[in-house]
Amino acid sequence: MLKIGLSGVRGVVGPSMPPTMVMDFASAFGAFIDRKPVVVGRDTRIHSPMLRAACVSALLSSGCDVLDLGVCPTPLLQKAVRRRKAGGGVSITAGHNDVSWNALAFIGPDGSPLNPFQGEEVLDYYHLGRFERAAVDHLGRLIPVPTAETADFYFKELGAFIEAAAVRAARFRVVIDACAGAGAPFLARFADTLGFDLIPLNDEPNGFFPHDPEPRPRNAAQCASVVRAAGAEAGFLLNSDAGRVSLVSETAEALSEEYTFPLVADSVLARCSGPVVTNNSTSRMIEDVARARRCPLIRTRVGPAPIFLALAQEDGILAGEGSGGVAVPAFQPAFDAFLTMGLVLETMAKTGQRLSALVDRLPRYHIVKEKVYCPASRIHGVISEIARMFRGRDVDTGDGIRVEDKQGWVQVRASGTEPMLRVVAEDRSRERAREKVDEILRSLERMIP
Repeated sequence: MLKIGLSGVRGVVGPSMPPTMVMDFASAFGAFIDRKPVVVGRDTRIHSPMLRAACVSALLSSGCDVLDLGVCPTPLLQKAVRRRKAGGGVSITAGHNDVSWNALAFIGPDGSPLNPFQGEEVLDYYHLGRFERAAVDHLGRLIPVPTAETADFYFKELGAFIEAAAVRAARFRVVIDACAGAGAPFLARFADTLGFDLIPLNDEPNGFFPHDPEPRPRNAAQCASVVRAAGAEAGFLLNSDAGRVSLVSETAEALSEEYTFPLVADSVLARCSGPVVTNNSTSRMIEDVARARRCPLIRTRVGPAPIFLALAQEDGILAGEGSGGVAVPAFQPAFDAFLTMGLVLETMAKTGQRLSALVDRLPRYHIVKEKVYCPASRIHGVISEIARMFRGRDVDTGDGIRVEDKQGWVQVRASGTEPMLRVVAEDRSRERAREKVDEILRSLERMIP
């Protein structure tokens, strides 16, 4: 199973995504950045060292110097790209996908994911398949970068951006589940920067994920139990590269990942106003928050490439997804779980409100998400058949199909990260949201053997 997109390539490691393919994509990226230095980091998956070796070898042979960060969360890598004025970066991580998957996520010179035009250019180099190799006296250099150096720069900037003194004074007790991913080695430094009492979970970066690395309530049982037992003020659940995060309140309620973005947005937009960017699959909560703060909302197709392109074009002050990813370009144009956690704790400290109270201020919707395997050759035909179910309705076909009504919406689209159809419905009634999804699932069962 392989997915080639505008921001990189991901797949099941082995026949679908062999090291030779990784070398070809890395060579294409090296050609795209015209042999400028590249920052490379990886997550903790057991096959990430293998893919890192293939990626680095190809970049060096293309004439690119490689600044090797080792195990590194993607947001720290993105900061390093800008700091070192590199031509770009490569994060070897599959983020929320299960342990059999991995990916090359390409980062542009501004530290953000490649925009669609840059992504198309990389794909052109890849499909052309003719890669220039540097002569022996022009090969790139491998430059290891100490982990402490990467962390020092990032957390110094984070501590200056967040009101760390307010968080420190609140003396919070916080549970963070790193899922044995790339964020694990940096939890203590994060806690020291903001001055809270850390209770780490799954903080051994060995790549053996104790649960699915997608931050969602179904994966938060351990975190919620520890929050309750320890009397913690908050719990956080990270994906494998610390780009996304979901929340657990002090009542041990594992909150939907959909709450992360609107909760942060409500706090950020209270201080400054401007355009907010999200995708077509994100909860209506963000629409209500933006409207209340009198800020325009721009929706895009799902995926980092269209979101960060719109963020730049619209001079947005905030971007995010319902998957738990939040970006504040004043800090950096990147989905960043450390920044997101810091902003949540800052809001709690400055308002004096518990996390559950902050969540209660948000409008309540119920969202149901399902996914169904579908062969790539059939995806577009199946979506067209589903669209016929809504004949006579106003159907948005910008990203799969999306149909709205007064109470909510339903969407069917192709996954950008795996060979699946994603079915999402939101409604003020949990029962109606479930019914919308179930109706489509029954149709899909008939269409897909």
